[in-house]
Amino acid sequence: MRKGVNAKGLIVAIFLLALNVGAAQAQTAPAGTQRITIQLLNGKTGQPLRWRALASVRIGSMITRRDLDPIDKRANLSGKAQVDVTNANPAQIEVGVNFISRDCRYAPQAQSAPVIYSIDDVRVKGIVIDNYCGGPKRSPEPGVLMIYVIPSTSRELWNE
Repeated sequence: MRKGVNAKGLIVAIFLLALNVGAAQAQTAPAGTQRITIQLLNGKTGQPLRWRALASVRIGSMITRRDLDPIDKRANLSGKAQVDVTNANPAQIEVGVNFISRDCRYAPQAQSAPVIYSIDDVRVKGIVIDNYCGGPKRSPEPGVLMIYVIPSTSRELWNE
């Protein structure tokens, strides 16, 4: 009779669960739906931010209408959040990131004003934002907007 937990079996089960979650999130969208992906990356390591990452998105005319709340998109296991941009008019997107210590889009002493990105540029060639945190920079992928940030520590989140 075996005692304890089989570590290999547990690792395989977790891996299969992660694959199922990723497959469920990658379900096909209805015909005519246009989507882009926002990927949040750690500015020091270049690795995806998982689960904790939350992007606040404004699309099209929502950018100028501050009376409307932004759409919150939580990142999946790969640090990616899917955004429906089908009816974006104008075809622009503004992304803010929550639960972070530093936004690496800006130099340390620079003022952080909202940046508006072209949805068409994201869809056709992809956009990788400058990384002023000094970590590695990835190559653009069509349909993906990559943003570098430094995540908040548990202590920083607790003290907020």
